[in-house]
Amino acid sequence: MDWARWLRAGDHLVCSHMSSEPVALLQSLAHSAPSLPLHLMLGVPFSDAAAALPSSCDITVYGGMGSAARLALARPVHLSLLRYSLCGQVYQQGLWPADVVLLSLARDADGSLYLGASHGPALAAARRARHVIAEVNAQAPCLTGARWPDDIPLAAVVEADHAPAPLREAAPTEAEQAIARHVAALVPDGACVQVGIGALPSAMLAALSSHRHLGVHSGQYTDSMQALVDAGAADHSRKTLDAGVAVVGSVVGSNALYRTAHQHPGICLRAPGYTHDAAVIAGLDDFFSLNSAIEVDLLGNVNAETVTAQDGRWRYVGGVGGLPDFVRAAQCARRGQAVIALQSRSARQQPRIVARLSGPCTVAASDADLVCTEYGVARLRHASLEQRVRSMLAIAHPEDRDALAAAAHGLGLL
Repeated sequence: MDWARWLRAGDHLVCSHMSSEPVALLQSLAHSAPSLPLHLMLGVPFSDAAAALPSSCDITVYGGMGSAARLALARPVHLSLLRYSLCGQVYQQGLWPADVVLLSLARDADGSLYLGASHGPALAAARRARHVIAEVNAQAPCLTGARWPDDIPLAAVVEADHAPAPLREAAPTEAEQAIARHVAALVPDGACVQVGIGALPSAMLAALSSHRHLGVHSGQYTDSMQALVDAGAADHSRKTLDAGVAVVGSVVGSNALYRTAHQHPGICLRAPGYTHDAAVIAGLDDFFSLNSAIEVDLLGNVNAETVTAQDGRWRYVGGVGGLPDFVRAAQCARRGQAVIALQSRSARQQPRIVARLSGPCTVAASDADLVCTEYGVARLRHASLEQRVRSMLAIAHPEDRDALAAAAHGLGLL
């Protein structure tokens, strides 16, 4: 790739990301691009390709998701706190610059191009870019609803042949399975669910396998979601919008899942401005947002972004993402609910129900709805301050409750 032909000093580059990360283009950029000052919006990377980019290239990510936390250990990165529902809008409105867009696309048998396994902000950025450069990945799936628009020309196209990034989920712990059972008891048949990525979200989905007529409207579509379809638990038939179809922002999982998703009429890829839009979600009756967090305080404030390192510094292992979008939107839907689930203690036996957050507040207490640990469910939406504290104490680890109660008294909360 003759990068000198396409790039100028100071250019802002925008990548498609997650399971549509343009790995071949990033590798080429790292090895043969001119040493120009560049700014790269990487979003949520799944590979380590960007680690080899020259130091003259500033990199911005959405948090510590995917391989971003690992990348941040190898080189400086900038962090964006943008809510995911707005990630396309900032380019549509010209609030963020997009000079060159790097894409990973898929090709159908008839030669038509598709966005691949993930949507994201790249399409919105491409409409304002000077150049759009694409790798066409022979192994990328073509998803319903994600055909590349004919009115956006491609300045250059390279052929690629690599498997989309696999998602390997750890087996859930006994505590996570207990949490999943509590969550499953909240979700009625016919509900429309949104679930994040990880061992606990997967456990929550597995616990729904005996439900019926579930629907999916979510940022990600994983193997665990497909398992619900295979088990007869999810058919999307009762969705009050997009009935019969799982509406998702990306497909992330095994190679088998990517093969299943290819041209599947029941899986539809949509832009973040649709998947995460409050007005859209408000039209989905019985919408259940099921997500996990790092810690929750006694009022319901949620940290889903950082852990504290031994030196006291924040280390980003998560991000804002779509969590605030889904928590708020779920409560706008008729009978909708938003669940934040977490174990009462970390793997190192540190409390995760805390008096005060140790990191940033990803979701404010004023938006809190349901918080679930292995010890039960705290219902916070309409609770008073004292009711919130007592509900949170009841789901904390038994050995942490006295210290938390003392802290609550010290703060004037009880």
